[in-house]
Amino acid sequence: MREVEAMPDLPAGWIVWITYATRQGEQREALERQRGGARVFATLDAVARCLAGLGLARFQVNIADRAGEPSP
Repeated sequence: MREVEAMPDLPAGWIVWITYATRQGEQREALERQRGGARVFATLDAVARCLAGLGLARFQVNIADRAGEPSP
């Protein structure tokens, strides 16, 4: 894995994107639910708990698309 990144998916919450290397190059996929589709987390704390449970100690938060928006 090269990068684990949480990005806002408002108003739903946060989606975790995982970037990893393959023989064909880098791939980027959303963390998925067991039944398919992207898993959406309500809070960053929920993201942190899930990733810690998977043994990942670090992730990035990317709010670049939200820069300059007024606070809710």
